[in-house]
Amino acid sequence: MKKFFLFLIILFVILIIISIVTLLFQKNLPIGEKVALIKIEGPIIDAKDTIDELKGYVKDPSIKAIVIRIDSPGGAVAPSQEIYEEIKKAVIKKKIIVSMGSIAASGGYYIASPATKIISNPGTLTGSIGVIMEIPNIEGLMNKIGVKTEVIKSGKHKDIASIFRGIKKEEREILQNVLDNVHEQFIKAVAEGRKIHPDDIRKIADGRI
Repeated sequence: MKKFFLFLIILFVILIIISIVTLLFQKNLPIGEKVALIKIEGPIIDAKDTIDELKGYVKDPSIKAIVIRIDSPGGAVAPSQEIYEEIKKAVIKKKIIVSMGSIAASGGYYIASPATKIISNPGTLTGSIGVIMEIPNIEGLMNKIGVKTEVIKSGKHKDIASIFRGIKKEEREILQNVLDNVHEQFIKAVAEGRKIHPDDIRKIADGRI
């Protein structure tokens, strides 16, 4: 009889331990220290998923460091800037380690710059601190096939960068100023993130990899 009661007590203790462990997992309570991994692959078109993932890991007390694996040639300016700003805020609370894959250029390098540490391979293509805009001109083709476009607009430059005609001198100056402004933002972001003087960044910020 005593052995039976001893067995029941042991079984009861085991069940309590199992219940506690299950409860911990269900409530996602921290059990030891962990390192989170975020992957950014391909062109950077949207920032929402990456930002949501990053915010979640920053709030998790069991996450002590976040590794961001970047394998991207870059992408759109705005989402790159959004991810950059979120990493800049996250690095205050957690260590952010960027691991570069085959390529982490342009926007890929932009978002990497505020990290605690950047690790790249000898063959990683990175850098490319610059901005580019490409506008096709199919005016000659349209003339060849006898198709014309009629434009009705309320602003002088509303059809700027139209593919149906060439770019006028004034329009080129406007677009160049836009790109120069974004380029300067890129330079300052890298300078701030890597703690390097902007003038030193400008020496290599010519789009080279």
